[in-house]
Amino acid sequence: MNHRNFQRGVLAATVAGVFAFGIPAIQAAEAEFNIGVFTDYIDDGASKSDNDPVVQGGFELGFPTGVFTGVQASTLGSGRGSEIVPFVGYGFDVGSVGIEFGYEHFHYTDLDERYEGETFVVVDWGPVYTGVNYLAHAHDRDARGSREFFAGTAFEVAPRTELFAEVGQDRPADDDNAVFWELGAAHATDFGTFSLTYGSRDESGAQDLLVGGYTYNF
Repeated sequence: MNHRNFQRGVLAATVAGVFAFGIPAIQAAEAEFNIGVFTDYIDDGASKSDNDPVVQGGFELGFPTGVFTGVQASTLGSGRGSEIVPFVGYGFDVGSVGIEFGYEHFHYTDLDERYEGETFVVVDWGPVYTGVNYLAHAHDRDARGSREFFAGTAFEVAPRTELFAEVGQDRPADDDNAVFWELGAAHATDFGTFSLTYGSRDESGAQDLLVGGYTYNF
């Protein structure tokens, strides 16, 4: 799962289960569940929860055909409600290159801007990935057409310990461009995954964020 709109700690360790649904076409579907707590919700180098701690969780179903679908959700801090994100996509390999594309719909329970719909394409080669997100529709019509380009890497430096880095550029339809970056580490244990992420942006008033997290996958 390469969806980068969620905390790295949620995605760092994956434990897959097999569900027998009784329908032959989906008997081999793999299910991944996660739940985590974080000191902040860092997204593109900025806080999405007004610097409040958050709880996140969700699940994904992956099918042998390459199709995947699921839901991720997060609290957004005091008085800001929740973010709920159903998604669907398709992934396949071309030699040593993996390609994934799809659509995700962001619904906000208590914010004035109630929804955003985004398409994404991610290409990975070994530990390196790059991709683009495109805002196809949104409650804020002026934001439609916004794009985001990103590239990153993640690699194991010790048993069950991963370092990761990402850099990208926001190209809003209604604002100035901004570069963002995130650096961090995650360590998986038998009792969950612990992560630490630093992130920031090159725009006026941007904060330097240091976010700790814990995730349990099942």
